[in-house]
Amino acid sequence: MKRAIFVMSQKGGSGKTTFSRALLDHLRFGRGMAVAAFDADGQVGQLLQYYGARDAEGRLAAPQDPLRGVGVFDLRRREERGLVVDALDLGAQTLLFDFPAGCLDDLTRVLGRGGIGPVLDEYDREGYRVTVAVVVSNVQSSAGNVLAAMEVFRDRVDYVAVKNLFYGKAEDFLFFDGFTGADGLLYGGQAREALSRRGGTVLAMPALPGREYALCDMYCLGFREAQGHPALRRSERATIARFLEECGTAVDAAGPSLGCAADKPAAPATRWPLY
Repeated sequence: MKRAIFVMSQKGGSGKTTFSRALLDHLRFGRGMAVAAFDADGQVGQLLQYYGARDAEGRLAAPQDPLRGVGVFDLRRREERGLVVDALDLGAQTLLFDFPAGCLDDLTRVLGRGGIGPVLDEYDREGYRVTVAVVVSNVQSSAGNVLAAMEVFRDRVDYVAVKNLFYGKAEDFLFFDGFTGADGLLYGGQAREALSRRGGTVLAMPALPGREYALCDMYCLGFREAQGHPALRRSERATIARFLEECGTAVDAAGPSLGCAADKPAAPATRWPLY
């Protein structure tokens, strides 16, 4: 079955685009899969900035081929949000959308005001199963984003909750997992329970240290590209390589929910030049 992955978070700053970048890197380059990628945050979107195809002068190409670079549109603009379903015409095995913060209301208006149902109907007709990947930090409102997504998509999609370990260890996501306070009372945990009822998956995204993240930003590099960039030290390249390897292991563990067939081997590791 073909797969569409909607990466989202109602709040900004959770690490949603970091996960989209790592996921695209792993699927497209690590596994050699044909992935049509879309940045729904317009020309300011970071997925476009880091993974968009560029011309000989290093400028972002226009228009972008989503199968080679990153297609771009603004979900907040009524005349552009239809690309959420127009992307089906590509017939790609995997579609990946990096949605902006606060996207749920706009997604329900893609085909007018009929809610998300007509959108999912279009995906069903073309043989796609949708995965909603919600990236969470360890704050209370972020855990609520998982519940908010489920209120919109209900039982018609698969769910993956992505813990961004930049915000702490996997066990530090108290509001998502639930915890017992010093008063002996139970707090939180509703998101984890709802995810379990719907057969969802929890994935831990490793933390990329701030220095290496900043270097990728400075040189506008995709993570895999950064592993061979001459401006980075060997130790910095190795740190990024380890981050991407750990991300790939976590994504593969989620299996088909993130477009990875269990029996499909990963592509051979890329040997990057050392400088």
